[in-house]
Amino acid sequence: MATFARDRPAPVRSAAPFLALALVALAFVAAPGLPRIAAGAAALLFASAGAIRSWEAARELHRLRRAADRLILQSVDVEVFAWRTRELTAEHSRTALRREVDRTVRAASAARLPSASPLNRTAVRQNAVLLERLADRLGGEEPVTARGVLLARRLLRDPDSPLYGAYDLHLPREISRVLGALEP
Repeated sequence: MATFARDRPAPVRSAAPFLALALVALAFVAAPGLPRIAAGAAALLFASAGAIRSWEAARELHRLRRAADRLILQSVDVEVFAWRTRELTAEHSRTALRREVDRTVRAASAARLPSASPLNRTAVRQNAVLLERLADRLGGEEPVTARGVLLARRLLRDPDSPLYGAYDLHLPREISRVLGALEP
C-alpha cells in the first residue's frame, strides 16, 4: 500500500532508476564485442519498465488526491493531507480555476452563438456578477480554503451543477455557498 503522498516521489522521479539503467544499457550499444541488439533490447525493456512505474505512480497519486479531496469536502482536518491543501490553494491552481470561471461567463455571453455545450447560458448571464466575484476572489491575493476550491471545481465541472441544469434559483445560492467556503 502507498505511503503518504508527501513521502512518495513524483511519477517521473519514480521512473528515474529505470531510465538511468536504460541509458547505461544504451551506452553498451557502442561497446565493441557486445551484440547491439541485446543492448538495445535491454535499454527498451528498462525504458518500458520506467514508463510503467511512472504510470502506476501517477495513478496512485490520483487516488490519493481523490481520497484527500473527499476528506477536505467533509471538513475533516487531517494534517496528513496538508500537501493536498497546498496543491489546491496554490497560485497556479487558483489561476486555472479563475480562467475556467472567466471562460464559462464568456461562453454564456449573448454576443456568442449558442453551442452544443450543456451550459445553462441564461442562468450564467443572470448570475454573471456573482461569477465575476468568484473569479476575482480566486484571483485575489487573500488566502482561500481547499474546501472552497473543491466546491468551485464541482460547481464548474460537475454535470449535476446548477450551471448545467434548469434554472431554478439554485445557481446564485450555490455560487454564494462557494464564495463563503473560500473564506478561511
